[in-house]
Amino acid sequence: MHLLYVAHALLLLLILGTANSVDAVVVNTRRPSSSCRTFQSSFASSDISQYGDAPFRIVSPESSVSTSSEGLQLYLEKPKGTVHTNDGTNNIVAEGATVNSTFTMLYGKVTFEVSAPAVPGVVTAAIMISDNADHDEIDVELLGGDPSHWQSNIFMTSPHDQEPLWGVFGEIEDYVEQGRVDETRRYTVDWDADRIVWSVDGVDMRTLHRCRCLVTSRMGCSHNFIADTIINGTQHYPSHAARVQLGIWDASNPAGTSEWAQGPINWNSAPHKMSATFKSLTIECPY
Repeated sequence: MHLLYVAHALLLLLILGTANSVDAVVVNTRRPSSSCRTFQSSFASSDISQYGDAPFRIVSPESSVSTSSEGLQLYLEKPKGTVHTNDGTNNIVAEGATVNSTFTMLYGKVTFEVSAPAVPGVVTAAIMISDNADHDEIDVELLGGDPSHWQSNIFMTSPHDQEPLWGVFGEIEDYVEQGRVDETRRYTVDWDADRIVWSVDGVDMRTLHRCRCLVTSRMGCSHNFIADTIINGTQHYPSHAARVQLGIWDASNPAGTSEWAQGPINWNSAPHKMSATFKSLTIECPY
């Protein structure tokens, strides 16, 4: 594993809903309870809709999403007009695809089976995002500009933070047996009240604890602990019910985001239409 040494500005467009001018809250919760419920989808057409009662809602243009025997395809298409590149950014950013679940869950184990374009400047993400004002996030991000790694991250705001903590909890992760983002891989987020474990193809790659006890007693954790997610004296651990959000987006602007994604997209050489394929999604409820 490698630490992600980037400033908060490099992840300015991390939240897919914000990147596509779509807020996660636009999708009403389909289930009356936010507790975890087991779920499995291979993204048949009946599971995806722009309206109506389906497990997933399209919140980008309907043409940006399709389903087939391969699963769910999310498209990123070259924007209309002439794209000019200057100082490491593109003047026009393509509109990507975003799909939100119509259900939420608090704690559980979510596995995404996905392949992504290995094109610099393109970001494919599978995240869990809450509907509360802070928009807690737990992220899996696949950067086309770094096809031999993937990234894990959490995000949660606090009134005690003087600026957003973009990237503070991010890491660049390895693959097992030299994998790549454009290969179909299984990424798992195992989330409970005390820790989050990210894994790929069943191999644990990172564990982030709410706090780790150095000395324990019958009363629990003593004052001797490592505060993995405490900054500015405030806990930054995702603890609100969250929905699943899947997306692909153009990280070619602003400059910090483009640098993080190793962009901008070179539309002279990149395919004019690219897609990320989500083959399946599974939710287990061990907690």
